[in-house]
Amino acid sequence: MKKLLYFLASMAIVTQPLASSIACKQKNQNSNNDDGVEYDPKNPDFSIDKSLTDTQNQMKIGAEMISRIIVASRHENLNFNMNEILSCYLTPQSTALNMPSSYTYKGRKVDLADPINKFKGLLQPNIGKLDGAHFTGVYGSYLMGMYEDSFYQNFINDQGFTDGFNKEGGVGFNKPGKTDNSMGILMGMNKNLNLSEDENRRSLAWGVQDTGALSNYLLNDGFDGGYPGGTNGTSSPFTPANPTGEDGGTNGAGYLYYNSILASGKSKVNSFDEFKSKTVNDKLKTHKFSVADIINGDYASSIDGTPFNATGGLLSISAGALNLKGYINKFSALKNSVEESDLGAESLLTYANFMTPLLTKDGNTNELRIQGAALSLIYNVQAVINLIQRDNQYSNLRDFLSKNGFNSEILNDKINIRKEVEIAKLLEPTKEYVNSKKFYEADDVDVNKDQLVNLNKVSKFLKELNRFQKQLSSDNLKQQLANDFFIDKNSPFNKCYQLIISPKIEGTIDLGGLEQKGWQKLVEKDASGAIKILNIVANAYEGLAKKDTKNIIESMENNKSINDLSRSEKQKLITLLGYDYSEKKYKEGTFFYDYYNLSNNTDVEGVNELNNLFAYLNSSVDDSMTNVHEQATQYLINKEYWKTSDVNVGVTSPTEVNGKIEFTLDYSGNGDSDSNADTQTAKIEVPQKFNPYQTIVDNQKDLAESTALKDKIDTSKVSGVVLGKEQLNMSEEDIMKYDGLGVNYKKVDHKYKIVWQNISNDVENPYWVIVDFKSYNGDKQFYNIY
Repeated sequence: MKKLLYFLASMAIVTQPLASSIACKQKNQNSNNDDGVEYDPKNPDFSIDKSLTDTQNQMKIGAEMISRIIVASRHENLNFNMNEILSCYLTPQSTALNMPSSYTYKGRKVDLADPINKFKGLLQPNIGKLDGAHFTGVYGSYLMGMYEDSFYQNFINDQGFTDGFNKEGGVGFNKPGKTDNSMGILMGMNKNLNLSEDENRRSLAWGVQDTGALSNYLLNDGFDGGYPGGTNGTSSPFTPANPTGEDGGTNGAGYLYYNSILASGKSKVNSFDEFKSKTVNDKLKTHKFSVADIINGDYASSIDGTPFNATGGLLSISAGALNLKGYINKFSALKNSVEESDLGAESLLTYANFMTPLLTKDGNTNELRIQGAALSLIYNVQAVINLIQRDNQYSNLRDFLSKNGFNSEILNDKINIRKEVEIAKLLEPTKEYVNSKKFYEADDVDVNKDQLVNLNKVSKFLKELNRFQKQLSSDNLKQQLANDFFIDKNSPFNKCYQLIISPKIEGTIDLGGLEQKGWQKLVEKDASGAIKILNIVANAYEGLAKKDTKNIIESMENNKSINDLSRSEKQKLITLLGYDYSEKKYKEGTFFYDYYNLSNNTDVEGVNELNNLFAYLNSSVDDSMTNVHEQATQYLINKEYWKTSDVNVGVTSPTEVNGKIEFTLDYSGNGDSDSNADTQTAKIEVPQKFNPYQTIVDNQKDLAESTALKDKIDTSKVSGVVLGKEQLNMSEEDIMKYDGLGVNYKKVDHKYKIVWQNISNDVENPYWVIVDFKSYNGDKQFYNIY
């Protein structure tokens, strides 16, 4: 089956909680303790400490996952620029970069999603605010505490990160209800923005620019990354941010998209006319740059004929190419987080918000599309029943049902007329169109004025169809049911489920789907496959017909996404839906209780069939991820390349102010054989007025001299220069040897001592950042050159 995308997105929504328990069992079987280390059964590539509580171990795993990405990005290791890759995993929607985070490689299940979700759910619940309808990504400065605390606390308080400007001097982006959002102009040059007074924290300022192949070498020749207002350089973005900043603005500039811009030569699109055609070569002073031959599978660019940035190019271009599949994959991979726990309840909220959309927001196009696809699986069955009960074209089907034992009372007890969710409406979906409130909306011509009565009738019809199929007396009759009701192109299910089967517009736009061959395989010759799946849909309608469910759905706030909720707002909603934070359980009879138990009950008919389809969802990206895994992601996740020691989690809750998590990571995977960064043992002095974004002001000279901006920036900041060149008298060749090329690799053995701290002063909104990071090659500490 090809093009499973839309259908399997829908299927995943229904089946994931069940798949959670199945996947967990499989991982337990695959885990081993041959090295004497205890591993987490849900995250078998991460060690746990039995002296810690479950929450403490989850905090450690979340912090370790992000630490691994940062460590791997360094010149001496895989050598990709970290900002874009962090964005692939933390802000995939807003950057249109979606690296699949759950897949299988040669029989081994790979799961980056669950540890990343632990980080986002426990240590950085605010980071989700960046991942919405806007055009924002994650810089290393957002996770590494190089700046003063106020930089991060402004973000927590919905003022955005104040690292860039718009043309009128507005700072901060993604600010709710504001029109003065920044546009990535003169990043880091704000005169009110200072690095931390603490030397250890200030020394983290390498975390924006000083990772990735030849990042210092190119900076030394005038290239300081992308232009303000730019998107990534992959195939996925179609529109840039509004140049006025009215739609949330962007932080797209500089080193946010370093890898993909080098691969393709420029941002895909740009908000500003003056930068739309600008390329890498427009900034370079002396060297000649050539783009990668992406079409032929070569992700390395070249500088003066020397290939570089192969790994960074591979990661970023793959994330763009797999954008929509990766989005669905990330959602489906949440399955491991669904359980009876605080974090598990947050994951269940996400599931529920897709299957029966509670919170929908205009502008979150990809999210609305997936919500709409999921909704169609359930909602569109009403249109099917309408055709069977009412349309003269299908009178023969009514006769078939009547003559072969279908309950005549149910057959003739008409449900309300409802039009199916259509693919055309999902091209530009609205929050109203995909919201679960549709189930309860009345129409003047309704025969059932009480919508709960109507939903119950839908459930009864589907359950009767299930009984009917089982009692048919011959294989021929079952085949007729399959063909006339499901498989034939003019059958009611085929007609109303075109969003799932073949979502095409006028033969020119194709958004995937099962296609006819896959649909037939799903239905099966005797219709048993479709009937079993419809049993799950029948149960969903039974739940929707509860008054309590109706009250909850109708009470949801309009035009808001889960990412917009504060921690306390999310907890209130989760409590409302039925989770008891004190007992760590779902209360019997509640919305969440029904969701969790129905989905986990393997005795419910149809669950196994849906679970089989769920496996296709992950397998659909397996082939695409083979090269990415072999070249890069195996070194982020596989336990054989990582050893964690000296673990100290100083708090029992992620909300405790000033709490710390400390550990040492030993990395023994691939490292850049062309980089000598691990021999750079001279410590570089980082002044407090150093700009880690390394903006070259001359590249934005007109903006810097404008009336709106000239008094808001500090041109005395050290910016756009390699500190190591000045302090160590490094030659251009020295810088290249330090940077490495990101093409050739060898096995390495490096050690990193890392400390995370909650620097938030709001107990409702923790904000953990790295506050100390030390690098060792054997017993010798080595340093960045900035």
